[in-house]
Amino acid sequence: MAIEKTDVVIVGVGATGAILAAELGKAGMKVVGLERGPRHVTADFAGQDELRYFQRQDLRPNPKRQPVTWRANTSTRATPLSPLNYGNQVGGGTVHYGAVSWRFHEDDFRARSQTIERYGAAAIPEDCSLTDWPLSYADLEPYYDRAEYDLGVSGKAGNLQGRKIEGGNVFEAPRQREFPLPPLFVDTSARVFEDGAKKLGYHPFSTPRAIISQTYKGRPGCSYCGFCSTHGCHVGAKSSTLVTKIPEADATGNFKLVTGAMCYRVNSDSSGRVTGVSYYGPDNSDNTIEAELVILSPFIYDVVRLLLLSKTGKFPDGLANSSGQLGRHIMTHIGGRVFVAFDDRYVNMFMGPTAQKHTIDDLNADNFDHGGLGFIRGAQISVQGPGFDAGPIAASVAMNAPPGTPNWGAPYRDFIAKYFARHAALNAQTENLPYPDQMIDLDPNVRDAWGLPAPRLTYDWRRPNERARVEYLLGKTEELGHAMGASRVWRARERPGSPGGHHQGGARMGSDPKMSVVNRFGQSWDIPNLFIAGGSTHPSIGGFNPTLTMQAVAYMTADAIVNRYQKNPGPLL
Repeated sequence: MAIEKTDVVIVGVGATGAILAAELGKAGMKVVGLERGPRHVTADFAGQDELRYFQRQDLRPNPKRQPVTWRANTSTRATPLSPLNYGNQVGGGTVHYGAVSWRFHEDDFRARSQTIERYGAAAIPEDCSLTDWPLSYADLEPYYDRAEYDLGVSGKAGNLQGRKIEGGNVFEAPRQREFPLPPLFVDTSARVFEDGAKKLGYHPFSTPRAIISQTYKGRPGCSYCGFCSTHGCHVGAKSSTLVTKIPEADATGNFKLVTGAMCYRVNSDSSGRVTGVSYYGPDNSDNTIEAELVILSPFIYDVVRLLLLSKTGKFPDGLANSSGQLGRHIMTHIGGRVFVAFDDRYVNMFMGPTAQKHTIDDLNADNFDHGGLGFIRGAQISVQGPGFDAGPIAASVAMNAPPGTPNWGAPYRDFIAKYFARHAALNAQTENLPYPDQMIDLDPNVRDAWGLPAPRLTYDWRRPNERARVEYLLGKTEELGHAMGASRVWRARERPGSPGGHHQGGARMGSDPKMSVVNRFGQSWDIPNLFIAGGSTHPSIGGFNPTLTMQAVAYMTADAIVNRYQKNPGPLL
């Protein structure tokens, strides 16, 4: 067994792990980063290979080698979950995501308190585990700013130091300065969406994205090719950590990247302190990294699985799990999707960035009165291509035909021929509340290519609060489709109880060690030299894509390690 020593070992070099590698390396700490997948270069994405990246999902985990299973409840047997919507390479999901980059609202960080203050405690479902974050928007604002400028985010401010600005998101929390880059170009679908939204009194704006709209830090601006989601950027305009933070980490001279590394255990001593990790190399060798500090930053499935696999006599229910909260409170976004088609205009959704092109925030979070509606929280509603994870491929991969039109044969062929460039999708990305029985554990019946138990997700979004929210927002989205002048407006098929996008939770942060796994800095309550970064630490999900918030927290964690933990190792209070 090969043994290596370092100051810090980071498992998972993706959206957050790459930030921590760069920032800790700059501070002089020796860092080893372990990544299960390969390291790509921008040239790998030339040619927009749809067979490789969309059909074969090359940038995502192979569900046969790295299975994840799902069941609706504990009385049913889990079945394979596919496709797996997260990254499997250096840079993680930031390589192939749609690059939507939101700051959470102020009330997203105190959703429980906000709800009780406005509607009373009875508005929160009895079985719901909704809780406030142990930090505020004001705490995180400087790190949001740093992430936007460091990585490169394009957008327009809607709340600049408390001054509301039309054309930006007037519901956003106050920011101290404008975005580092102007918004991406507005296409026809966005203009039609904007006109319809304004007719209904809403406040549409260009979605902020980690795609640079013009040359920035030596990278060229977006070419509007339409191959953002599922594909890597062939010009490097997408601000993935692959092209932003990994080169910074390399430049420190303190960072070593190991690809093809499958971490299978976090090692610890008799006192419970972690001493490093063990992993299988690409040649199936068994290796150990000894480190003063261990940081776990893979996707939530692997965070939870790794801690469960690393259980000890002191932590029989999983490493760092004295609270019993490990693996619980899983959340995903459930999309209320409506399709629109036009007889009198082309919108060509396959041009430009695919995800959430233009947005309204009026019906998100607590931006509207929920009194008497039978649910809390909401969704941002955006216009996007029906195959928003597909690039400019045939619409049939993601769009069910409207009522009266079959999904096969000549009528469907004629429908696609007419509406291929005349349709769009409106998506209400609804916030799903946390529940303790929505959880990840180890599947006793399924193992991966390394012989390790697969992560098993127990999850069913179809609860009264969630159903009421989705139904309400579907109705509002249909109204918006008609206001846009669409000749045909219809709903997507309802998904079963399976998870949607942007999975979060499982190792949530909190103020109470008995009810959470880590503190506000991602530091384990049980083991001070163990940190967790990424969406697994989020106590609530909000209606926004989580990546920028994950990255802002990673910058805050790095700052705490460099300026506080290094000087006085121990709990960060």
